[in-house]
Amino acid sequence: MENSSMYIISVYSENQVGLLSSISNIFTRRGINIESLTVFPSEFPGIHHFTFRAITTERAAQQVVGFIEKKVEVVRAFYFPDNSTSAAEHGMIEEYLNNNRNQ
Repeated sequence: MENSSMYIISVYSENQVGLLSSISNIFTRRGINIESLTVFPSEFPGIHHFTFRAITTERAAQQVVGFIEKKVEVVRAFYFPDNSTSAAEHGMIEEYLNNNRNQ
């Protein structure tokens, strides 16, 4: 059995009515309690950054991110342990936005 620990789930998305409710339902259906939530405009125009902190297993965090990314309004989602930071996250989202806005 996998041990639970604190994970940060980071979501970049267009700011759409009802999106937060849809995402929180993904956590609820898996019995994962959201310990904290922060939402703010990102440095990318028209994109908001949602940061969820939850105690869960890595497998469950990975599944939650997979379901979140299936949402049309979601640009990209990531997960990582609370004790690490993802410097690559910013570069990945910037690359994704540049590639998809030029299409």
